[in-house]
Amino acid sequence: MTTTTETRDKTGKSPAPPPRLSIVVADRGHVWVGGVRPLDGEFLAIEGARCIRRWGTSEGLNELAVKGPRPSTRLDAAATVHVARRAAIAIIPCEPTAWTA
Repeated sequence: MTTTTETRDKTGKSPAPPPRLSIVVADRGHVWVGGVRPLDGEFLAIEGARCIRRWGTSEGLNELAVKGPRPSTRLDAAATVHVARRAAIAIIPCEPTAWTA
């Protein structure tokens, strides 16, 4: 028999998984990179979100996701952003080690 130990918070719920570093492409031209997690049924939270003003790549956003910011990449200051799930066009998982400063 296999048993699992699951931790729960004071409300009896399992803790949320840690945010996954991703690039989020949203409608109206917004592109952020940060830790993405579900906020509730309607929204996503992007923690430490930095708006990508200039990609600075020759191979698009996938290059940024894999290789991290390039010398000519321009990022805005970090903040927490809440985005409606319906506004998220694409979520591209990033290589976390490529994004450590």
